[in-house]
Amino acid sequence: MPQRAVLLGLDLGASKVVAVVAVQEEDGTLNVTGTGQASPQGGFTQGQITDMDLCTRAIVRAVEEAMNTAGQTKVDGIRVAVDGIQFKGENLRDSITISSGDKIITASDRDRVLEQATNGCKLAKEELVLHRIPQMFHIKGQRDIRNPVGMFGESLEAEVRIIVAPSPVIMNINLALKNAGLHGAELMYSPLASAEAVLSREDRENGAVVVDIGEHLTHLGIFLHGTLFHSAVIPIGGMHFTRDLEITKHLGGIAASERIKIRFGTVLHAHVPAEESVELEEEGRLVSRREIAEVLQARAAELLNLVLAEMGRTGLMHEIHGGVHLVGGGALLTHLAILAQTILGRPRVVLGRILGVSGLPQATGNPYFVNALGAVKSLARDMTETRGKQDRGDGFLGRIKKMF
Repeated sequence: MPQRAVLLGLDLGASKVVAVVAVQEEDGTLNVTGTGQASPQGGFTQGQITDMDLCTRAIVRAVEEAMNTAGQTKVDGIRVAVDGIQFKGENLRDSITISSGDKIITASDRDRVLEQATNGCKLAKEELVLHRIPQMFHIKGQRDIRNPVGMFGESLEAEVRIIVAPSPVIMNINLALKNAGLHGAELMYSPLASAEAVLSREDRENGAVVVDIGEHLTHLGIFLHGTLFHSAVIPIGGMHFTRDLEITKHLGGIAASERIKIRFGTVLHAHVPAEESVELEEEGRLVSRREIAEVLQARAAELLNLVLAEMGRTGLMHEIHGGVHLVGGGALLTHLAILAQTILGRPRVVLGRILGVSGLPQATGNPYFVNALGAVKSLARDMTETRGKQDRGDGFLGRIKKMF
């Protein structure tokens, strides 16, 4: 019987480092038992470390808080959601000839064609491949194969998406994790983590978009046939909305503008009565709430039109039937989903809801925890699959094979 595994998920963000501790029960369910948050205080910006000490200390504080809440002292696995303005994705394809006499495709053949396709990417010297994601395989006479291993074919073609990032960015993140005592941590591109957290299997199959609105950046991933087909980063995040308010309405500084955005903001100015106003407590003056909404709506429309352009770039617009899922702190802006429904032309635009995880409601019901929980979910799934393969290998058929 499998043992309970204690797993740690992290999300490295510009405004906060988020940590969750979850226990994978014997039946495979995932129960969140601890959470922690800490601000890197400017030590982590747009996906890269700008101050190693500040970033390391934020990781330590967030993890200690999560571990203390959970009452745990050690973990069995760590996965960390990362992204940034420098992360890039590219779709590649290549083919190989199956050399074995019986033409049965092996795992080695599959890995070889994926590697050959990846080698077709013209990486800069300082770039590393973070993910190599198989999209689809084809053999002569048969297309759109999920897993070709064990099938007959004289040749094998692969379509693959790779995610790359500058090696100094990746190495410095790994160094910060190591400095924080998190040895063996695995990195995961955040759109994959977001999708793991909020998309059902049906959504992934039917075509779905995850839009993660962070503090400075928005990341999106477009999924079809169960896998990632397109990803992009847009240099607009929640802080741009706040700065717009401060620059145009002079609400008393960034902190005051952020508070007013969260409490009174909406991206649909027509929903605000013309006579409504917001009192600036420190200055004693009134500001039109509709005018605040007009500023926010303009920025939201700009962001959503850029999302629409990325969706259009894929040529998959008519295949997206699993909806658009908004996640991240920026997604909480009032009426954003309604505006997105209009601009994106999608009947289903929802605030992403975390699926398949139970436990502490401050994590499972909070969009700030989406990426950390997605990282934990993917880690739990991978560990379950590994155990399953081992079990099958040691099972009845495995024992029979070992006799010969």
